Amino acid sequence: MLWVTLFLGVLFFSLGFVITEQNASTLLSGYNTMSEEEQAAFPLKTYLKAFKRFHIRFGIFFTVFGTVLWFFSKEYAGYHLGITPILAYLVFFYQTKSLTNTTTNKRLYRLGTGVLIVTLIFIIGLFAWSERTSELVIESDQIAISGPYGVDISFSEIDSVALTEFPPEITVRLHGIATGKVSKGKFKGPNGSRFLTLIEHPADQYLFIYRTKDTPVIIALDSASELEVYERLKKLL
Repeated sequence: MLWVTLFLGVLFFSLGFVITEQNASTLLSGYNTMSEEEQAAFPLKTYLKAFKRFHIRFGIFFTVFGTVLWFFSKEYAGYHLGITPILAYLVFFYQTKSLTNTTTNKRLYRLGTGVLIVTLIFIIGLFAWSERTSELVIESDQIAISGPYGVDISFSEIDSVALTEFPPEITVRLHGIATGKVSKGKFKGPNGSRFLTLIEHPADQYLFIYRTKDTPVIIALDSASELEVYERLKKLL
């Protein structure tokens, strides 16, 4: 997650220099869809100055603040990655609203702001949904895990189980949420490996359940002892 923070920080910072008067008609969203008359009336130089200033400042802030959070609270670092950029662009849209005072630009401003607000609500909702506590129950013929990304694992489809001291290495998030504390969803690891994680807290031990016809499930839940579940499964299997 630290590398993602650094990458995004550099990306935001670089955007301030990438878009210029020469390439704005191609790269600057909104401006590149204007008619020639609207482009001629648009205060491009003033807008680009505000655009550059915003991205330089935000790139530095995003990197420094995200790095500090990584060392002091990895959970909040995850929130920072998902929420801070949206809030920052909402502020930027509002600050430059007076520069986009045409019918087309007003429509684009309302559309862009609406999309950002909907996205922000969705991300906050996803964080709240994913952090709900999951429950694990060992039944007569299966493991039943309720809650976000819950799954029922039949004993007949379990190939093996393992207990490790380290969580899985995540390279790509396919679907789900990943903060310093919570990791729930479908992810990709080294060499293209895929797995489902149900991790609610940093742990000393992680339970790996390998399935014959599906991706492995990695568990570290507040409601269950990974060691106890592992020992019970070893006996049952």
